[in-house]
This record gives sequence, C-alpha cells and structure tokens, in this order.
Amino acid sequence: MTATTPPVRNALGFDLEHWYTATLLRDSVTDPVDRVVESTQVVLDLLDRHGVTATFFVVGEVAAEHPDLVARIVAAGHEIGSHGHSHRPVFELTREEFRRELRRSREAIVDAAGVAPAGFRAPNFSITRETAWAFEVLADSRYEYDSSVFPAWTPLYGVRDAPRRPYAVRGDDPFAAADAGNGAPTATDLVELPLSALGSRLRLPIAGGFYARVLPRRLLTAGIARLNRAGVPANLYFHPWEFDPAVRTDDPPLAARLISFAGIDRLPGLLASLLDRFEFGPVGGLHDEYRAAAGAATHTDSPPPT
Repeated sequence: MTATTPPVRNALGFDLEHWYTATLLRDSVTDPVDRVVESTQVVLDLLDRHGVTATFFVVGEVAAEHPDLVARIVAAGHEIGSHGHSHRPVFELTREEFRRELRRSREAIVDAAGVAPAGFRAPNFSITRETAWAFEVLADSRYEYDSSVFPAWTPLYGVRDAPRRPYAVRGDDPFAAADAGNGAPTATDLVELPLSALGSRLRLPIAGGFYARVLPRRLLTAGIARLNRAGVPANLYFHPWEFDPAVRTDDPPLAARLISFAGIDRLPGLLASLLDRFEFGPVGGLHDEYRAAAGAATHTDSPPPT
C-alpha cells in the first residue's frame, strides 16, 4: 500500500493596523475613519466559515485602543504576533527606538490578549540589508521568529537574494541560511519565515496583499500549487482593511490610490477560493515545523532544512 503524502500546510497572516497608517496613505489621508473593528470582523467571519486559524500581527496602538477586538481574535483560536507599536517602518527608527517599539507593543498585546507574541512582522517589510541590525534586537527581545523578509526586489522593500524557505538567522549574515556554505556558521535563536515568491534569479512575489489583488487568480493559485509540489509552504499576508471597500478615499495621489485600493472588491472571494483549495494555518506553525525538522536533523547528523 502506497503511503499518501499529507498536504502542505501554508501560512496565513494578517497585518492588523489602521488603514490610514499604511506607508502610502499616512501623509495624504485628511479625515480618516477608524474601520479596524469592522474590517477585522469581516476577516474573522470568513476564517470561521472555513474553519481556518491564522496569525494576526497587531500594531500595539491598535491593541491598546481595541483590547476587546484582540481578545476576540485570541478567543477564536488565532495566533497573535507583533506589528510594532506605532506602525513606523524600521528604517525610520534607531536601534533603541526599535527596541522601545518592541517593548511597548509586547506590553499592549499582553494587556489585551493575555499572551506574549512569539513572532514579529515589520511594517512595510522594512527589515532589509540596510536595517539588518533589527534581527539582533528581535533576538534580544525574546522573539522566536520574524516574518519580515520579502525575498524579491520591489521599489519599496525586499531582499532579492534572500532565502525563500524558513531559515535560522545567522549572526554574521542574516540573509543567508545558517547551514549554507562550508563550516558551521553560528545561528541566532531567531527563525526567519520569508514571504512567498517564485523563481530563483528573477523572482515574482505571490505573497498576497497587493499582489493577490492585482495578479490573475489563476497565476496566484498556480504559484502556491507549485511551491507545495516542491514541499514548500506558501507564506501569505493580507491586511483586514483590504477586505473593507469602505476605506477607499480620493485623498491620496493616483499612484498611491491604485497601489492601495486596486482589486479590493475581489479579495474576499479570492481568499475564500484559496482556503477552499489549500491547507492554511498560523504563521507560527512554520516556525514550529522548522524547529521540529531541525531537531530531527540534529539527531540524525543531517543538516537542518533550508
């Protein structure tokens, strides 16, 4: 009898922030309306209908303003991670300011949810080669994993040659897998869970968010299937406000409006179709699987996964 290979469990995360604090909107929205509760409820209802749990990377200020919402997310079985405290990108912060952001975010989340976040995602995927010092601060701040590395170049963010699979962060080169190359480079206690992209040299992001809103559904579905056939889980991100057309405004310049709001009406149906077709779970599940595989490899004297 032939053993059946279990389906790959992909990762699903939502960056929970006020829509008007998004990098392309924050300087141009003149009279924002708080829609965080309404938009998040749309997502919670969708996940509940499909029996799927996910990770919500919560901005600390949102947790402080809406503790009942965060508690509701936890009660529904979802994982809570940190998305910083004020939603400022890491490249706008000094090392000490980033450390303070992490501390304040953790405190706000613990007060609201009763649990400390194990994972972090930087606003605007702003951990890049220029801000690589952030990994050391995250490890010092007792985070177990980060999911901020975008392994493709874009005009706003990305590290083109970063690993596309989960990896242990190296102290000497945080954008190279800890077991890559000769010798045994020292890894930190932090695991990086990159967002999803296809290709080796020329990479196509399929990580969700803007890309899910504008790419053909068939391309996104085929990309996830291709990763899964290779045994690689997809790591997708969305924002709850992307599921709420009421946030649209004419305030920002045309380019910012297109990037922020294009395809927003199709997203609930798109995500529902992905949840019907593929297995999904919290982002922290990728961390647990990586650690389990690395531990098994250690006991068999094999290298950990890359």
